[in-house]
Amino acid sequence: MSKHENKNNSVTEELLSEMHRNVTMGSESLSTVTPKIKDKFLLSNVTSQLEKYAEFTNKTESLMEKHSIKAKQPSLMKKLMTRGGIILNTAVDSSESHIAEMIERGTKLGAKQLEHKLCEFETKGAERDAVELCKSIVDFERTESDKMKDYM
Repeated sequence: MSKHENKNNSVTEELLSEMHRNVTMGSESLSTVTPKIKDKFLLSNVTSQLEKYAEFTNKTESLMEKHSIKAKQPSLMKKLMTRGGIILNTAVDSSESHIAEMIERGTKLGAKQLEHKLCEFETKGAERDAVELCKSIVDFERTESDKMKDYM
């Protein structure tokens, strides 16, 4: 493997790892809040998001396998802190508008962080398949974030 190919693989690995972290945490967060949702329309929307996150997780893991990259799970501490924050937040206010606001904020933050990484790694030569999938995830998260405003 040439130095250039090795650099591209490393950049692609970083981008795919970030994408995997993003979709895994998005799914984890939505799964934590789902039992608190009473509104059938919001629940339907969140269920649809979960299905799309599962699809993105599978696509990301397939690309990781294609590029011989091992998927790393988010740390247990990060998962517990996220789950604990959601549980505490919904214990204080479990209204549909508050839950929608939490989802909107979290999804928007995920899109913003992933877009930042995309800009960084695309200019460094990340593989096109990873870049295209990352753009799809960012677009999805921006769209879903906007949809939550209907419930706020």
